[in-house]
Amino acid sequence: MQRMLRALATGGTAVALMLTAAGCGSGTVGDSTTDGKTGGGKAASGKITVDTAQGKVTLDKPATKVVTLEWTYAEELVALGVTPTGNADNKGYGTWITAEGADLPAKVTDVGDRNEPSLEKIRALQPDLIVIDNDRSKANLKQLQAIAPVLSFTYTTKPQLATMKKNFTELAKAVGKEDKAGEVTQQIDAKAADLKARLDKAGKGGLKYALAQGFTANGAASIRMLTDDAIAPQVLGLAGLKNGWKGQSDTWGMTTVGVEGLTKVEKDATFLYVAADNDNPFTGDLAGNAVWKGLDFVKNDKALALDPGTWLFGGPLSAMHLLDETGKALKV
Repeated sequence: MQRMLRALATGGTAVALMLTAAGCGSGTVGDSTTDGKTGGGKAASGKITVDTAQGKVTLDKPATKVVTLEWTYAEELVALGVTPTGNADNKGYGTWITAEGADLPAKVTDVGDRNEPSLEKIRALQPDLIVIDNDRSKANLKQLQAIAPVLSFTYTTKPQLATMKKNFTELAKAVGKEDKAGEVTQQIDAKAADLKARLDKAGKGGLKYALAQGFTANGAASIRMLTDDAIAPQVLGLAGLKNGWKGQSDTWGMTTVGVEGLTKVEKDATFLYVAADNDNPFTGDLAGNAVWKGLDFVKNDKALALDPGTWLFGGPLSAMHLLDETGKALKV
Protein backbone atom coordinates (compact mmCIF):
# COMPACT_ATOMS: atom_id res chain seq x y z
CA MET A 1 0.00 0.00 0.00
CA GLN A 2 3.02 2.15 0.11
CA ARG A 3 2.55 2.42 -3.54
CA MET A 4 -1.13 2.95 -3.15
CA LEU A 5 -0.74 5.96 -1.01
CA ARG A 6 2.32 7.12 -2.85
CA ALA A 7 0.17 7.18 -5.94
CA LEU A 8 -2.00 9.76 -4.36
CA ALA A 9 0.71 12.14 -5.37
CA THR A 10 -0.07 11.41 -9.03
CA GLY A 11 -3.35 13.27 -8.92
CA GLY A 12 -4.11 14.62 -5.46
CA THR A 13 -4.50 12.51 -2.36
CA ALA A 14 -8.24 12.13 -1.85
CA VAL A 15 -9.05 12.35 -5.56
CA ALA A 16 -6.39 9.84 -6.54
CA LEU A 17 -7.57 7.36 -3.94
CA MET A 18 -11.10 7.71 -5.14
CA LEU A 19 -10.19 7.26 -8.77
CA THR A 20 -7.81 4.46 -7.87
CA ALA A 21 -10.59 2.46 -6.40
CA ALA A 22 -12.47 2.91 -9.67
CA GLY A 23 -11.12 0.58 -12.24
CA CYS A 24 -11.02 -3.19 -12.74
CA GLY A 25 -13.41 -6.36 -13.52
CA SER A 26 -16.10 -8.07 -15.72
CA GLY A 27 -19.75 -8.68 -16.32
CA THR A 28 -21.42 -11.47 -14.39
CA VAL A 29 -19.52 -14.22 -12.64
CA GLY A 30 -20.37 -17.58 -14.09
CA ASP A 31 -21.19 -16.44 -17.63
CA SER A 32 -18.38 -18.44 -19.16
CA THR A 33 -17.99 -19.01 -22.87
CA THR A 34 -15.23 -21.60 -22.59
CA ASP A 35 -15.96 -25.00 -24.12
CA GLY A 36 -13.60 -26.85 -21.78
CA LYS A 37 -10.93 -27.39 -24.40
CA THR A 38 -7.36 -26.19 -24.11
CA GLY A 39 -7.33 -22.47 -24.80
CA GLY A 40 -11.15 -22.37 -24.14
CA GLY A 41 -13.47 -19.84 -25.64
CA LYS A 42 -12.69 -20.92 -29.21
CA ALA A 43 -15.63 -21.36 -31.52
CA ALA A 44 -15.74 -24.10 -34.15
CA SER A 45 -14.33 -21.61 -36.65
CA GLY A 46 -11.19 -21.20 -34.53
CA LYS A 47 -12.20 -17.71 -33.46
CA ILE A 48 -11.88 -16.68 -29.81
CA THR A 49 -14.98 -15.51 -27.95
CA VAL A 50 -14.44 -13.41 -24.82
CA ASP A 51 -17.14 -12.50 -22.30
CA THR A 52 -17.02 -8.81 -21.30
CA ALA A 53 -19.14 -6.19 -19.56
CA GLN A 54 -20.16 -4.94 -23.02
CA GLY A 55 -21.14 -8.39 -24.24
CA LYS A 56 -19.20 -11.05 -26.11
CA VAL A 57 -16.20 -9.98 -28.19
CA THR A 58 -14.86 -12.25 -30.94
CA LEU A 59 -11.23 -12.23 -32.08
CA ASP A 60 -9.86 -14.00 -35.15
CA LYS A 61 -6.70 -15.02 -33.27
CA PRO A 62 -4.88 -14.34 -29.99
CA ALA A 63 -3.95 -10.67 -29.60
CA THR A 64 -0.24 -9.82 -29.50
CA LYS A 65 -0.29 -6.00 -29.34
CA VAL A 66 -2.40 -5.04 -26.34
CA VAL A 67 -3.01 -1.60 -24.85
CA THR A 68 -4.32 -1.48 -21.28
CA LEU A 69 -6.12 1.53 -19.84
CA GLU A 70 -6.43 0.18 -16.29
CA TRP A 71 -3.58 -0.93 -14.03
CA THR A 72 -5.23 -4.16 -12.89
CA TYR A 73 -5.37 -5.50 -16.44
CA ALA A 74 -1.80 -4.47 -17.10
CA GLU A 75 -0.86 -6.45 -13.97
CA GLU A 76 -2.85 -9.42 -15.24
CA LEU A 77 -1.10 -9.37 -18.63
CA VAL A 78 2.28 -9.29 -16.90
CA ALA A 79 1.17 -12.24 -14.75
CA LEU A 80 0.41 -14.11 -17.99
CA GLY A 81 3.87 -13.36 -19.35
CA VAL A 82 2.52 -10.84 -21.85
CA THR A 83 4.06 -7.35 -22.06
CA PRO A 84 1.49 -4.67 -22.91
CA THR A 85 2.35 -2.60 -25.95
CA GLY A 86 0.91 0.45 -24.24
CA ASN A 87 -0.52 1.30 -20.82
CA ALA A 88 -2.19 4.28 -19.18
CA ASP A 89 -0.10 6.03 -16.51
CA ASN A 90 3.01 3.89 -16.17
CA LYS A 91 4.26 6.05 -13.30
CA GLY A 92 1.10 5.48 -11.28
CA TYR A 93 1.27 1.76 -11.98
CA GLY A 94 4.86 1.60 -10.78
CA THR A 95 3.98 3.56 -7.65
CA TRP A 96 0.95 1.58 -6.61
CA ILE A 97 1.61 -1.98 -7.74
CA THR A 98 4.70 -3.49 -6.12
CA ALA A 99 3.83 -7.18 -6.02
CA GLU A 100 6.64 -9.55 -6.93
CA GLY A 101 6.76 -10.13 -10.67
CA ALA A 102 4.37 -7.25 -11.45
CA ASP A 103 6.95 -4.75 -12.71
CA LEU A 104 6.01 -3.14 -15.99
CA PRO A 105 8.86 -3.36 -18.54
CA ALA A 106 10.39 -0.01 -19.49
CA LYS A 107 9.55 -0.53 -23.17
CA VAL A 108 5.80 -0.22 -22.52
CA THR A 109 4.55 3.02 -24.10
CA ASP A 110 2.68 5.36 -21.75
CA VAL A 111 -0.56 6.43 -23.43
CA GLY A 112 -1.57 9.03 -20.87
CA ASP A 113 -4.03 9.27 -18.01
CA ARG A 114 -6.44 6.41 -17.29
CA ASN A 115 -9.42 8.77 -17.40
CA GLU A 116 -8.26 10.66 -20.48
CA PRO A 117 -5.81 8.52 -22.47
CA SER A 118 -4.32 9.82 -25.69
CA LEU A 119 -6.27 8.31 -28.57
CA GLU A 120 -3.52 9.47 -30.92
CA LYS A 121 -0.85 7.53 -29.01
CA ILE A 122 -3.04 4.46 -28.85
CA ARG A 123 -3.79 4.62 -32.57
CA ALA A 124 -0.09 5.03 -33.40
CA LEU A 125 0.69 1.77 -31.60
CA GLN A 126 -1.66 -0.10 -33.97
CA PRO A 127 -2.92 -2.45 -31.25
CA ASP A 128 -4.98 -5.52 -32.01
CA LEU A 129 -6.69 -5.28 -28.60
CA ILE A 130 -7.53 -2.60 -26.02
CA VAL A 131 -8.49 -3.50 -22.44
CA ILE A 132 -10.48 -1.03 -20.33
CA ASP A 133 -12.42 -0.55 -17.12
CA ASN A 134 -16.08 -0.44 -18.09
CA ASP A 135 -16.98 2.50 -15.85
CA ARG A 136 -13.89 4.61 -16.36
CA SER A 137 -13.78 4.38 -20.17
CA LYS A 138 -17.46 4.56 -21.12
CA ALA A 139 -17.11 8.09 -22.47
CA ASN A 140 -14.65 7.14 -25.21
CA LEU A 141 -15.69 3.52 -25.77
CA LYS A 142 -16.79 4.02 -29.38
CA GLN A 143 -13.61 5.92 -30.25
CA LEU A 144 -11.53 3.10 -28.81
CA GLN A 145 -13.58 0.48 -30.66
CA ALA A 146 -12.80 2.33 -33.88
CA ILE A 147 -9.10 1.65 -33.24
CA ALA A 148 -9.22 -2.02 -32.18
CA PRO A 149 -11.46 -4.61 -30.49
CA VAL A 150 -12.11 -3.61 -26.86
CA LEU A 151 -12.44 -5.83 -23.82
CA SER A 152 -14.35 -3.99 -21.10
CA PHE A 153 -14.49 -5.34 -17.54
CA THR A 154 -16.22 -4.29 -14.32
CA TYR A 155 -14.17 -4.99 -11.19
CA THR A 156 -16.87 -4.50 -8.55
CA THR A 157 -19.29 -7.23 -9.64
CA LYS A 158 -19.95 -9.43 -6.59
CA PRO A 159 -18.26 -11.57 -5.44
CA GLN A 160 -15.18 -9.55 -6.31
CA LEU A 161 -12.60 -12.32 -5.93
CA ALA A 162 -14.53 -14.63 -8.25
CA THR A 163 -15.02 -11.71 -10.64
CA MET A 164 -11.28 -10.99 -10.68
CA LYS A 165 -10.53 -14.63 -11.48
CA LYS A 166 -13.17 -14.68 -14.21
CA ASN A 167 -11.93 -11.45 -15.78
CA PHE A 168 -8.36 -12.76 -15.63
CA THR A 169 -9.39 -15.95 -17.41
CA GLU A 170 -11.33 -14.05 -20.08
CA LEU A 171 -8.35 -11.75 -20.71
CA ALA A 172 -6.11 -14.81 -20.89
CA LYS A 173 -8.32 -16.29 -23.62
CA ALA A 174 -7.84 -13.16 -25.68
CA VAL A 175 -4.04 -13.50 -25.63
CA GLY A 176 -3.91 -17.28 -25.92
CA LYS A 177 -2.81 -17.85 -22.31
CA GLU A 178 -5.79 -19.51 -20.65
CA ASP A 179 -3.72 -22.41 -19.34
CA LYS A 180 -1.30 -19.94 -17.74
CA ALA A 181 -4.21 -18.15 -16.07
CA GLY A 182 -5.23 -21.41 -14.44
CA GLU A 183 -1.72 -21.90 -13.09
CA VAL A 184 -1.59 -18.39 -11.64
CA THR A 185 -4.99 -18.54 -9.94
CA GLN A 186 -4.03 -21.88 -8.41
CA GLN A 187 -1.01 -20.15 -6.92
CA ILE A 188 -3.34 -17.81 -5.01
CA ASP A 189 -5.09 -20.78 -3.42
CA ALA A 190 -1.78 -22.50 -2.68
CA LYS A 191 -0.32 -19.38 -1.05
CA ALA A 192 -3.49 -18.91 1.02
CA ALA A 193 -3.37 -22.55 2.14
CA ASP A 194 0.28 -22.13 3.13
CA LEU A 195 -0.51 -19.01 5.17
CA LYS A 196 -3.42 -20.80 6.85
CA ALA A 197 -1.14 -23.67 7.84
CA ARG A 198 1.44 -21.29 9.29
CA LEU A 199 -1.25 -19.39 11.21
CA ASP A 200 -2.64 -22.64 12.59
CA LYS A 201 0.84 -23.77 13.65
CA ALA A 202 1.43 -20.45 15.42
CA GLY A 203 -1.90 -20.69 17.26
CA LYS A 204 -3.34 -17.84 15.19
CA GLY A 205 -5.76 -19.82 13.03
CA GLY A 206 -9.01 -17.96 12.39
CA LEU A 207 -7.48 -14.72 13.70
CA LYS A 208 -9.83 -11.73 13.57
CA TYR A 209 -8.55 -8.63 11.77
CA ALA A 210 -9.69 -5.32 10.32
CA LEU A 211 -8.10 -4.03 7.11
CA ALA A 212 -7.77 -0.30 6.44
CA GLN A 213 -6.34 2.15 3.93
CA GLY A 214 -5.47 5.51 5.47
CA PHE A 215 -4.77 8.89 3.92
CA THR A 216 -5.31 12.58 4.54
CA ALA A 217 -8.24 14.40 2.94
CA ASN A 218 -8.99 18.09 3.51
CA GLY A 219 -6.48 18.18 6.34
CA ALA A 220 -8.06 15.31 8.28
CA ALA A 221 -7.44 11.57 8.55
CA SER A 222 -9.69 9.57 6.24
CA ILE A 223 -9.83 5.81 6.67
CA ARG A 224 -11.23 3.22 4.30
CA MET A 225 -12.30 0.07 6.08
CA LEU A 226 -12.60 -3.02 3.87
CA THR A 227 -15.79 -5.06 4.27
CA ASP A 228 -16.34 -8.64 3.19
CA ASP A 229 -17.73 -7.31 -0.09
CA ALA A 230 -14.22 -6.17 -1.10
CA ILE A 231 -11.71 -8.43 -2.80
CA ALA A 232 -8.96 -8.08 -0.17
CA PRO A 233 -10.94 -9.60 2.75
CA GLN A 234 -12.11 -12.36 0.41
CA VAL A 235 -8.47 -13.17 -0.32
CA LEU A 236 -7.61 -13.16 3.39
CA GLY A 237 -10.63 -15.35 4.01
CA LEU A 238 -8.97 -18.07 1.93
CA ALA A 239 -6.38 -18.26 4.71
CA GLY A 240 -9.06 -18.62 7.38
CA LEU A 241 -8.79 -15.04 8.67
CA LYS A 242 -12.01 -13.40 9.92
CA ASN A 243 -12.98 -9.83 9.16
CA GLY A 244 -13.77 -7.81 12.29
CA TRP A 245 -15.27 -4.86 10.43
CA LYS A 246 -19.02 -4.94 9.73
CA GLY A 247 -19.61 -1.39 8.50
CA GLN A 248 -21.90 -0.49 5.62
CA SER A 249 -20.31 -1.21 2.25
CA ASP A 250 -20.10 1.06 -0.77
CA THR A 251 -19.85 -0.26 -4.34
CA TRP A 252 -16.18 -1.10 -3.83
CA GLY A 253 -16.81 -2.88 -0.53
CA MET A 254 -15.45 -0.07 1.64
CA THR A 255 -16.69 2.04 4.55
CA THR A 256 -15.02 5.44 4.81
CA VAL A 257 -14.73 6.71 8.39
CA GLY A 258 -12.83 9.12 10.60
CA VAL A 259 -11.01 8.11 13.76
CA GLU A 260 -14.28 7.94 15.74
CA GLY A 261 -15.49 5.25 13.34
CA LEU A 262 -12.64 2.98 14.38
CA THR A 263 -14.35 2.46 17.73
CA LYS A 264 -16.64 0.06 15.82
CA VAL A 265 -13.78 -2.31 14.99
CA GLU A 266 -14.46 -5.52 16.91
CA LYS A 267 -12.46 -5.43 20.15
CA ASP A 268 -10.42 -8.58 19.62
CA ALA A 269 -9.37 -7.65 16.06
CA THR A 270 -5.85 -7.01 14.85
CA PHE A 271 -5.73 -3.80 12.81
CA LEU A 272 -3.88 -4.20 9.49
CA TYR A 273 -3.37 -1.04 7.49
CA VAL A 274 -1.82 0.44 4.39
CA ALA A 275 -0.64 4.04 4.27
CA ALA A 276 1.92 5.98 2.25
CA ASP A 277 5.27 6.79 3.78
CA ASN A 278 4.63 10.49 3.24
CA ASP A 279 0.95 10.42 4.23
CA ASN A 280 0.43 8.05 7.14
CA PRO A 281 -2.30 9.31 9.47
CA PHE A 282 -1.83 6.37 11.84
CA THR A 283 1.74 7.32 12.75
CA GLY A 284 1.20 11.02 12.03
CA ASP A 285 -1.87 13.08 12.90
CA LEU A 286 -3.57 10.31 14.87
CA ALA A 287 -0.56 9.37 16.98
CA GLY A 288 -1.50 11.87 19.69
CA ASN A 289 -5.26 11.58 19.25
CA ALA A 290 -7.08 10.47 22.42
CA VAL A 291 -9.62 8.34 20.55
CA TRP A 292 -6.87 6.56 18.59
CA LYS A 293 -4.78 5.95 21.68
CA GLY A 294 -7.81 4.51 23.45
CA LEU A 295 -8.58 1.87 20.82
CA ASP A 296 -8.03 -1.70 21.99
CA PHE A 297 -5.83 -2.65 19.05
CA VAL A 298 -3.63 0.40 19.66
CA LYS A 299 -3.31 -0.22 23.41
CA ASN A 300 -2.48 -3.88 22.74
CA ASP A 301 0.10 -3.13 20.01
CA LYS A 302 -2.05 -4.82 17.36
CA ALA A 303 -2.01 -1.99 14.80
CA LEU A 304 0.24 -3.46 12.10
CA ALA A 305 1.43 -1.79 8.90
CA LEU A 306 1.56 -3.61 5.57
CA ASP A 307 3.89 -2.62 2.74
CA PRO A 308 2.58 0.68 1.31
CA GLY A 309 2.83 -0.95 -2.12
CA THR A 310 0.20 -3.58 -1.30
CA TRP A 311 -2.44 -2.94 -3.95
CA LEU A 312 -5.87 -3.74 -2.49
CA PHE A 313 -7.77 -3.46 -5.79
CA GLY A 314 -5.58 -5.48 -8.10
CA GLY A 315 -5.22 -8.81 -9.84
CA PRO A 316 -3.71 -12.17 -8.89
CA LEU A 317 -0.19 -10.90 -8.18
CA SER A 318 -1.56 -8.24 -5.85
CA ALA A 319 -3.69 -10.88 -4.11
CA MET A 320 -0.60 -12.98 -3.44
CA HIS A 321 1.30 -9.91 -2.25
CA LEU A 322 -1.47 -9.20 0.26
CA LEU A 323 -1.17 -12.73 1.63
CA ASP A 324 2.62 -12.40 1.89
CA GLU A 325 2.44 -9.03 3.64
CA THR A 326 -0.21 -10.27 6.07
CA GLY A 327 1.96 -13.23 6.99
CA LYS A 328 4.91 -10.91 7.64
CA ALA A 329 2.80 -8.53 9.75
CA LEU A 330 1.47 -11.42 11.84
CA LYS A 331 4.98 -12.90 12.13
CA VAL A 332 4.17 -16.35 10.81
